Amino acid sequence: MNKATTRLLTIVLALSVIMTGCSSKNNSSNNASNAPDSSPETTNSSLSSSEPGWKSNTSPVSLSWYTGVAGYSKKWDAKDNYADKLITEETGVSVDFIHAGNDVNSEFNVMMATGNLPDIISLDRWNSTSLIQTLMSSGTVAPLNELMEQYDPYLSTILPESMVDWYTQEDGNVYAIPNYYVSPEMLDEYPDVKPFYNDHSNGQIIVRKDIMDQLGITVEDLQQEDSLIAALKKVKEANIQYKGMTVLPLYFDDKDKYISDSLGVLAGSFGAVYEAEDGSYVDVRRTSEYKHVLEFGNKLFSEGLLSLENFTSARNQIEEKMTQGAIFMKIGSYADYTSPVTQLYVADPNAKYITIDAIKSNEGTLPQYGRSLNKGWTLTFVNKKSKHADRAIQFIEYLYSDHGQTVNNFGKEGETYTVTADGKYKRNPEIDEAFNTDWNAASKKWGFESIWWLANEVWLKHVKEVETTELTKYQENLFYGTSKYMFSNDTLDSGNLFDAYEPGSDEANSEAKITVYWAQIVPKMLLAKNDAEFESLYKEAITTMDKLGLPSIEAAKDKRVQDFKSATGIQLVSPKYTGEYK
Repeated sequence: MNKATTRLLTIVLALSVIMTGCSSKNNSSNNASNAPDSSPETTNSSLSSSEPGWKSNTSPVSLSWYTGVAGYSKKWDAKDNYADKLITEETGVSVDFIHAGNDVNSEFNVMMATGNLPDIISLDRWNSTSLIQTLMSSGTVAPLNELMEQYDPYLSTILPESMVDWYTQEDGNVYAIPNYYVSPEMLDEYPDVKPFYNDHSNGQIIVRKDIMDQLGITVEDLQQEDSLIAALKKVKEANIQYKGMTVLPLYFDDKDKYISDSLGVLAGSFGAVYEAEDGSYVDVRRTSEYKHVLEFGNKLFSEGLLSLENFTSARNQIEEKMTQGAIFMKIGSYADYTSPVTQLYVADPNAKYITIDAIKSNEGTLPQYGRSLNKGWTLTFVNKKSKHADRAIQFIEYLYSDHGQTVNNFGKEGETYTVTADGKYKRNPEIDEAFNTDWNAASKKWGFESIWWLANEVWLKHVKEVETTELTKYQENLFYGTSKYMFSNDTLDSGNLFDAYEPGSDEANSEAKITVYWAQIVPKMLLAKNDAEFESLYKEAITTMDKLGLPSIEAAKDKRVQDFKSATGIQLVSPKYTGEYK
């Protein structure tokens, strides 16, 4: 969302306090949300900022809700689903979910064209940017600040100030509430979860410790570019068999994610950053450090350490290999592969992965992994023409509030969960066991965690008692391998710069073309037959991206970066220039 500079000042000053490092569509008859002459039921005479608005009216009402993320398929069941029943009993609300199919944006465009929009709308802020901009600029969705003032003043008291600032538009209105928003205020309030956001990272370099020991490979061997090559060759030449499977030296992420995730981890490892020496924004792909990442990937392939199959493998195929114990080193997203890593460990506790903090480049550059506070995943709006706008905003408040988060994730105290002596919430063991045994069946019965469109992850991490076992410690520790080299990267993070220009603009169109082109040219560079071919392809890549409009994209993002930096008085962010990890 485009913010004015005054807003940027408020946002970034807040961020500087703590900077840290994820059915039925034919329900038009039920979408009683398009009558412009309708009027919400609740009056504001009995409402105050000290009392949750949802308590003012608990009469039965059905709210239609579009869920713009493919794959979400929840059906409301206030009869047999525990959480749904409890929510309906408390609020009077039943939900008529309208789920997206595979083409979220096209489907929603049809809904907009027909004027057949539901009461509540949730869209992915990353993949539906243009739709989100259109919703707000067209007056299709209601300013939530106005709805809060009229129908639910209490909601305005529980939203983090930094969230409100971040999502306030140039017209002074807030149109949406994000889920999974991480606010510095809440991290101050709940310091016990700070390490998770300061040092936790999905991108990791993980390696099988049992095979290292078997071949006499040390951690130090894997922390330098040349010695890593030698170690991987040792694995390949040993032709290690694990339960009938040949162990492969190295794997990147799947064909759709290895460029962003695996090469992204290597870029941090080799010290590539989106910042020039003068503090300006620069696309990392044109830096010498990133070029070296590509050269390194090409060397891995030419040495037979990275297979051609890796570039055509889907995620489930890589998961299968990891579950079978057939991968020695994996570079990329650990979060996407926690399941096979866990399954392998459960089957054989000796088949254990450890993390490598960085593979240091032969060029001697400092490893540096940027981290930033998450500004949210999905955005939830209220249809401006909804005749239930009052109940919609109150229901949103209910779900976002601590009470609603509790009901949705834990249920009712004394019935489905208990509060420990140190104030942590613990679900009944038989319920957790049911989820661990058959998640789908348990979710259908209990419904916990099924409405995550308003999830407040920071609060949930603070209150939820985490069962600490050898397995959970093993799983969690693998998220922290790169923490030694992490730095606060909010001013350069793509999550804060993705809306540096309007959808449909020349820059947006250029970026779309560059994204397609880059996905095509990268594998060619990695599979180049010799140095000369690689050099020719890399030069072609930069030249082509420049012709497609990369300089204009960099200029737009640099403007946003400089707004952030001037608001805080910070000129340089990267340890490459500051020499500090903070």
